[in-house]
Amino acid sequence: MLNRKQHKAMTDQLTTVSKLRLSNQVGHLSKADILQIEQAIKMQLGITS
Repeated sequence: MLNRKQHKAMTDQLTTVSKLRLSNQVGHLSKADILQIEQAIKMQLGITS
């Protein structure tokens, strides 16, 4: 949640971004959320284990 609104990670639209462009932190993810996103990215890339 960010500003009391639920958001989603669009793992089917992967892109790269320079660390220099990441200037303001607007929120954080729980460890469980990060694990779910990682699993979805692996599935999109065909890297399943």
